[in-house]
Formats: sequence, C-alpha cells, structure tokens
Amino acid sequence: MTSHGVRRLAELGPRITLAPERYRTERETSKGTSLSELVREVRERLVPPPGGSVVVLDTTHVKDGLIDLPAARSSAALGAKWRVPPGALVVSRLRPYLRQIGLASRGLFRSSRDLAEGVPLGCSTEFTVLVSSVEGESLAFLVPFLLSPPAQDFLAAGQEGGHHPRVPRETLLSLQVPRDRARGRRDESRAVETAAERLYVTKERYREVLRLVPP
Repeated sequence: MTSHGVRRLAELGPRITLAPERYRTERETSKGTSLSELVREVRERLVPPPGGSVVVLDTTHVKDGLIDLPAARSSAALGAKWRVPPGALVVSRLRPYLRQIGLASRGLFRSSRDLAEGVPLGCSTEFTVLVSSVEGESLAFLVPFLLSPPAQDFLAAGQEGGHHPRVPRETLLSLQVPRDRARGRRDESRAVETAAERLYVTKERYREVLRLVPP
C-alpha cells in the first residue's frame, strides 16, 4: 500500500511544491536533453560606464524571439538590472503566453548604432538571462523550441505564485529539449540568426524611410 504524507502550505518549499511541472520532468528525462545541460544562467548586475548610458530592455521590448531596441530606453541612472551579453537568450518569468523571449544575437548588435559603439545592454530582473554552456555556441536554436506549444504549455502550467505568478528558474531549466533538435542545433541556429538579422536590417531601413518622409 502506498503511504501518503500531509503537508501544510507553510511547509512547502523548493523541494516540496504544489506545482506539478516540478515533478513531471522527472518522468520525461528519457525524451530529450535537459535545458540546464545546454545553457547556464547569468546574473551579472548591469553597471553604467562612467559618464555613459546603457540600453535597458523591459518585457514589452521582447517578443517571439526578437528584441525591439528602438523602443528600449537609454539611461544613465537605473535600478537593479541584469547585463545581457552578446549571444544571450532572455526569457521573461512572467506570463509565458505573451511569448516574451528574445535573442541578443550578433546581428542585433551589428544593426544597432548604440550597441555597435559599445553601449552596454541590460534587462529587467523579470528576465532570466541564459548563455550557452559551450563557449561561443549560439542559442538561436532554442527560440523556436521555447515558442513551441509543448514548451509554452509546460511553462504555463509551471507558474507559481498568486497575484503575479512567475515561472521558477528550476522549471525553465528542467525543460527537455528533443534530442534531434539538440543534435541539429548548429544548422537551426544559423537559420534563425540569418532570418532575424535580415528582419532587423529591413526594419532599420524602413525607419530611415519614415524619417525622410515629411510629416
């Protein structure tokens, strides 16, 4: 006979939680590679250079794998923010259905005059900042995976909290990346980055046209 224990809500903690996604992943490890094996989290505070400014991303500036730099603000004075290094993947902890996931690709840095001149890029602490566990390897292949219905459903079901539910880092990092996607990540990353860079260049050209047209 199976024995059951009873816990009060006050006794719940990192190892004891009501969120089913914390336990479901243990049954699915044979289906793929854990995200935690492919990435590492970066929690480095953003420090503005002396007399300089930074570009800060809020969750509204990131969607569907893309980052809207023109909408982000430049600031010299700011509160606690994370630094976003080139190549990092930022994933919002809030409301997964908004698909607030973005890749700070090399193409993004090349297409931005500010970032090309060395202005640091930062983001709200509502983001989880991920870099590859392999030095210099692109994480672009994770963008379509994290935006896929299975991953989105998993993150949505794993939200914890009351008024402003968030996806715990443990839940995000426990996602199982299909093995075929992990094996083909170089080709998929190249395709995602190429498409994103073309889109950034096109958007910049469009903004230039708008500036030439008199009001």
